[in-house]
Amino acid sequence: MARILIHMLREHGHLLPTIPLAHALVRAGHEVAFLLTPSWVEWARARGLGVCEYLGDVYPRGTETAWERMSADQRRTDFEARNQRRIEWLLAGGLVRTYRAAQPDLVLGDAFDVSIPLAARRAGVAVAQLSTSVYQGREPGVPPLTSALPWGTGEAARRAADEAWARLGARRRARAEHDEYLAYVERMIDAHAFPRALITWNGAIAPDFPALPMLVLCPRAFEFPRTLPSRCEYDVPSLAPRTEALDDATLAWLGDHPLLYGAFGTQVQWRPGYRRLYDEVLALAQRRPELRVLLATGAAWQPEYAAKAPASVRVVASAPQHAVLRRARAMLSVGGLGTIKECVWFRVPMVLLPSREGYDPPGNAARARHHGIASVVAVESESESELVLEEAVDVALRGELDAAVERMHTAFAAVENDTESGVARVERLIDRPATI
Repeated sequence: MARILIHMLREHGHLLPTIPLAHALVRAGHEVAFLLTPSWVEWARARGLGVCEYLGDVYPRGTETAWERMSADQRRTDFEARNQRRIEWLLAGGLVRTYRAAQPDLVLGDAFDVSIPLAARRAGVAVAQLSTSVYQGREPGVPPLTSALPWGTGEAARRAADEAWARLGARRRARAEHDEYLAYVERMIDAHAFPRALITWNGAIAPDFPALPMLVLCPRAFEFPRTLPSRCEYDVPSLAPRTEALDDATLAWLGDHPLLYGAFGTQVQWRPGYRRLYDEVLALAQRRPELRVLLATGAAWQPEYAAKAPASVRVVASAPQHAVLRRARAMLSVGGLGTIKECVWFRVPMVLLPSREGYDPPGNAARARHHGIASVVAVESESESELVLEEAVDVALRGELDAAVERMHTAFAAVENDTESGVARVERLIDRPATI
């Protein structure tokens, strides 16, 4: 059996979807460990996951949770200082040494972390990518994942998609001299002596590695009806419904009222533009007292929004999302793929307010709208008004999306109920390792 190291970005939206695959691999007899900083060790072990710790001197236990209690300026300063130390560690070969010490047969690495393929090649270990979003690479006629453009097969739609890619490339070239991320990627390529022929900027969010296989933690049914490269495999199970319950006080407050659930992800403290979304939701609740609105804002903003919320709104730092979705009539989200998948699983129609602060929400929302499972509000339009949000919510509350959500749920269930299907894909990668 194989030793597998799973290395994802340290965010709930990137770690949670990997749990079903990790558990299935363990059941098949493989040794699986997650590469995590100390703050995440308890989280992993509570879910029965193996752990390999790293970067403990940069991110000691409690560092990342402390960010929620800091002011925006304090949080930014602390993050940047630690991130610089992380980059210096990477440039000095820290991740290469970590991989060599772990001695995995295969690294399954986050498709949005450019350091993973570079370090894996330098360490001489096999690597494949795990994507917690849909495929972000460039294909002719397909809009970038960062774009809200709709899918179409006509000449005009294909031209619009290609023009969106051209604009994305032009923006990157225009900021090449002063963009910190672009400079970081260049330094990493040089430090790891990585062949430039093996990395391209044909990725909407991060560089693409055309020689690497990719497992996409999402049912293929959610994608556009597009052609995909052969290295890209969808339909890897990624949902793990949790046994959660709403407390008695929340149930009493809810009563028989329709529940509208709003949560904009676990990274809200880094997204100041989301404040406008919370304000619009509170304004909607003022006009619609017959609704009950449960709004999760993160710990940093919860006191502020709780103080100005009407009685029909309950503002919490976080909520037991699966328990809430079992009762919700509709969900407000920025369009993170993890939340979209959970809504489909629990048959909850969505109102999506995609913000480019979250990278992939525009493309996720375009796919959700294409399949008819969500109303989408273009929150970054100058002409946007609160009434547009209200109209979108009413579409969901009237049940106009329910049939499409049910069809998508059926497609999801076929993938998610086959819990061992991801094992065969990973074992093929072990048998035919991709070293670049």
